[in-house]
Amino acid sequence: ETCTEETSMAEGAAKSDRSWVGNRVRVGQHLATVRWGPGELQAPSKQPGEGYPEQVVEVVGVEYDEAGIGKHNGSYQGTQLFTCPDGRGSFAKVEKVELGMSIQRAIAEKYFAAALPDAARKSTREETFDLMEYVDSKGREKSKSVELVGRYDIEQRQQRLEGFLEISLAESCLATRYPDDIWAVDWSLPNLKSLWLDKTLINDWADVREICELCPNLEWLSLSRTRLKPCPEVLPPAAGKPTGVSECLVLKPFVCKVRTLILNSTMVTWADLLALDRLGLFPFLEHLHVSQNGLKEGIPDELGSAVADSGRQAMPNLQSLVLDSNQISDWTVLRRAIAAFPSLQALHLNNNLLGESIEGLTAAAADQTPRRLTGLFLNENKLASWRSIGALANYALLELKVQRIPLTDSGSPLASPMLLRQILIALMPTLLRLNASEVTVKERTAAERYFLSIAQQDSPIVKGLAESCAISEHVERLRSIHGTVVGGDVTEHSQASRSALFNALVEVTLRPVGAAIVEKPVTKKKVPHTMTVAELKRLAHLLFKQVPLDRLTLTLADDGLPFGVPLDDEVRELGFFGIGDGAEIRVDDTADIPCKA
Repeated sequence: ETCTEETSMAEGAAKSDRSWVGNRVRVGQHLATVRWGPGELQAPSKQPGEGYPEQVVEVVGVEYDEAGIGKHNGSYQGTQLFTCPDGRGSFAKVEKVELGMSIQRAIAEKYFAAALPDAARKSTREETFDLMEYVDSKGREKSKSVELVGRYDIEQRQQRLEGFLEISLAESCLATRYPDDIWAVDWSLPNLKSLWLDKTLINDWADVREICELCPNLEWLSLSRTRLKPCPEVLPPAAGKPTGVSECLVLKPFVCKVRTLILNSTMVTWADLLALDRLGLFPFLEHLHVSQNGLKEGIPDELGSAVADSGRQAMPNLQSLVLDSNQISDWTVLRRAIAAFPSLQALHLNNNLLGESIEGLTAAAADQTPRRLTGLFLNENKLASWRSIGALANYALLELKVQRIPLTDSGSPLASPMLLRQILIALMPTLLRLNASEVTVKERTAAERYFLSIAQQDSPIVKGLAESCAISEHVERLRSIHGTVVGGDVTEHSQASRSALFNALVEVTLRPVGAAIVEKPVTKKKVPHTMTVAELKRLAHLLFKQVPLDRLTLTLADDGLPFGVPLDDEVRELGFFGIGDGAEIRVDDTADIPCKA
């Protein structure tokens, strides 16, 4: 009987003359991959009993990208129709499944709805060329007005396509480059600089390459939460690409100009990234984002070894690498990054597990190999002791971010964000920017004097730092700058310096970006480190009165994060977020932020 059931299910799936297996689809608001079907299955009866006939529906078996969305692991009434992790499998009616579309159709639906074949024309327009002269069958010279149907629409569309600098097709059903089924003429996006393709149905790198060819000046490409197949060593033509001679004629080889590539939550691997590099798909790549991809090693050890053995440098222009939220716990990622990418200048390791051990950090700090890596970003890691801070201070940097860590979140007066800032500035003489704020001469002087004062006391901070840091060497260095002061004058002077630092004013730029206030001038204000976010909001409300106080949102601009750092904790002081001289804060209106259904 079981064998008969399995046979009938297979026949149900075979009734369809097409297979969707492997296709990326959208079911409701969720992305999924088809693993079975389409085929016919018996729907569960809502009212079991006699008189209610069994209903057969056409469905597909899907595996959702996110856990918990599905109901099973691919089984149906005890039979395994496909396999996927438990909680990700489901059967969806065919009519509720959205299939992929070409980029041409996706752009037309969003920006040129009137160009779609099924769009109703609201008006007609006379479109006439100059008179065309010709000779009729009797040899008489004549002229005739020639009308090019659709000429006006084509001209208007081309003008708009040329005007696009940024386009977002995020969360659309975009899946492929081809076919060109809306406009049957040559088209491109010649001036496009930034393209968002987040959470789309694209799953083939060949389509990504062809889309880049449409945008010859593209510099910024985001594919976050778009699940792509593993990259092959040889990239075939995109599905549906024309094969005729005229369609394939190119005047010069295409060279992709993308400099920033964002692949967050795509499940991309280093094998894929190296395959892309060997294919030369992104030869000018400078900034790579691969957050939330389960890259627990950060950078595999063999990557640096392979570069050394082959003499070929992977991604030779790479300047910044973002490895946030990958559960990295090994500090050797620092040495591996330098070995694999000698041109690397900034490494983002936010929201990982670094700090539970300092073993690899000590070795990285002791390594005197010349390096270009001068920016390190460690927000929301596991740095919970002054011992780990001492080890970090040994690593020479020009820029450092280390916020929202257990050490400063404990609420202890001996580990406040402002105190940590002073210690790091005193111990890191090369540091120019800390937590997105410039380290001024005045602030450095005050911090170094304060450190000299506590170094002479029986401070638990100094004891913790001494476990991984040569305190005596730092004291000797600072005394050579500030001199040796003993007795009560030292404590009094240092406390005064600390007080001056704590209450120092910093100049911030308030930039209005909300629709109601965007025309308002940018304003610079000097505010204390100790001002809270709530107080800064009230100040912004006084400056930009068109937006009610309860709708104001503040975001700290950050070059390493496209959308900045939200200042969403109103009781926190500005110093907690590392706001200092030169910081830019965007003032927005929640009414302008679209809400998802």
